[in-house]
Amino acid sequence: MNAYYEARAGLHDTYMSFVSHEEMEKLLGAVIILIEKDIKGRNILEIACGTGNWTGILAKRARHVTATDISPSMLKIAREKLSQRDNVTLIESDAYRLSDVGDKYNCAFASDWWSHIPKSKIRAFLEVLHSKLSSGSSVIFIDVLPAAFKPGEESYSDADGNNIQSRVLPDGRVFEVIKNFPTKSELFELLGEMAGDIRYHRNIYLDRWILIYTVK
Repeated sequence: MNAYYEARAGLHDTYMSFVSHEEMEKLLGAVIILIEKDIKGRNILEIACGTGNWTGILAKRARHVTATDISPSMLKIAREKLSQRDNVTLIESDAYRLSDVGDKYNCAFASDWWSHIPKSKIRAFLEVLHSKLSSGSSVIFIDVLPAAFKPGEESYSDADGNNIQSRVLPDGRVFEVIKNFPTKSELFELLGEMAGDIRYHRNIYLDRWILIYTVK
């Protein structure tokens, strides 16, 4: 997983159709409306920020954004892209440990990250994430809706029930990547008693689900 995203860093914005922060605002307008009150004026901890596409949107509304990623190449692009933002701190950090960040946050955010978490690590990841947040903090996850098998996309299930996809880069390198598609009921069951005020939305146009909740 880490090797794949490090290798595709230079292509990431092309894959994600990033042109500018202004165009991102337009494209994601409907989703931004859903989460705006949960990010406005907050100290946000962003997980797996990649090249900073969502980071710019968050920073426009937040008090401060600490954006983390494990890929140095992704973070290099994000730093260039967000150089004019004085309320953003970019940190290279393992999402399963977050040992390089403090615990002063009242909002957490991640886009297209949940689907990459091994099922066996979800609860441990959430416990680490919640330990960085104050009680009552907002948590926002955005990810891909459950998808049918697509022609030309090879995948299989591993022993833990994770969906494993083969990803091929333009230079021919092949990587195996976890890409799970949790349903609404699965998400609610996974959160259990860890979360309150759970809200789930679907955006068919962007092929995304949006999960918002508060930390108990």
